[in-house]
Order: sequence, then structure tokens, then C-alpha cells
Amino acid sequence: MNYSEVINPDKWIGGFYELSIEFHPVGDNKRLNDALVSLQKSKFFNGIWKERQDFQTHSISLPIKIEDDSVNHFYGTLFISDGNTLPCAITIIRIDGESDWLDISIPQAIFEQIYPYKYPLTKELNPWLNKVDEIFIKIAENIYNQSSFVLAMIGEEISGDTNQENITAEYLEKTTCILPIHLQNRLEVQEKGEELSNRLRLF
Repeated sequence: MNYSEVINPDKWIGGFYELSIEFHPVGDNKRLNDALVSLQKSKFFNGIWKERQDFQTHSISLPIKIEDDSVNHFYGTLFISDGNTLPCAITIIRIDGESDWLDISIPQAIFEQIYPYKYPLTKELNPWLNKVDEIFIKIAENIYNQSSFVLAMIGEEISGDTNQENITAEYLEKTTCILPIHLQNRLEVQEKGEELSNRLRLF
């Protein structure tokens, strides 16, 4: 992954494949900044840059100030275990009266360049996607260790698809989710899925 690829606007068109993490209740700046620190320290990640043009220069200074009802955009790269490096957008969304969200989004245009990409973006058609999920899951675990969240989801354009209040056990059957113990208990799925660290479960 070089500078010209990261800043090329053609690499950022179309949809995104995302890790979307919900922090509830809204308004805890320390919790979000702790999550960003965890991301910045991850061996699977390089960033966080204010603009795409800041690729591989100095990262932003943390903590950042997060205004009410706001959207903050940043950039970075992800190191996939298959040897590829993928650009990503980092978005902090604050929705007053609801939740804070941290989204890590990979542009699908880069998938088309690097992998034998087939649409729809399913693991059956695109088995390499398992490697991307692997990194997203590890990042989510690392973030939870430093800053506990209420829900994490992985998928195509997954941001905003549901939230901790509205999610159902049936939703877990069609979408990759990471749930902390309190949400497992509420949905009565404590014995299902795959156990991760800190009593998280992957569905």
C-alpha cells in the first residue's frame, strides 16, 4: 500500500466493509478516546491520520474533543494476515440521546484490486473475507479490553443496521456480531456462538 493508492479517490468510491462498534450511553469522551488509543496501539493498524494525504506521517494527538451530535473522520491502514495492507476510514459518530459509534470501514474498491472479488460480498463467494474478519475481531477484542462497548457488528455497510436496544437473537443468525455478556444474557444466547476473550462471544 503506497501513498498514491491511499490518496486516489477512485479507491474510496462505492460501498464499505465495516466493523461498527456501539458505546452506550452517549457522551463518554474518555471511553471513545480509550478506544482510539487501543486502535492506534494495535499491531494490525497504522494511523490515525486526519486526512488521507497524511498517510504515514504523524498521527493525530489523543485525546480528541468530540462535540455533541457530530461526525469525525480519520484514516489509517490495516495489516491483514494474508500479507495485504488495506486502507480504512475511522469514523466517530455521536448521536445525541442514543449512542456513540466507532466505525472502521474498508472501501470495497480496494478489495476488487487485491482479491478475486465477487459480488454479493459473502464468504461463500469470497473466502478471503475470513482474513479481514479475523483482523476486525482481534481489533474489537483489543478495544473491549481497554474500553468496553455494548455491541460490535461486522459486514457490508453494517453501520446503523441495528443497535443494542433493537438487536434480536434472529439478527445474529444472519450477521457477524460480537456481544458482551450482558447482551448475551438479555438475548439468551450465552451458550451459542464462539467464545472470545473477556466473556465476549462471536456470532
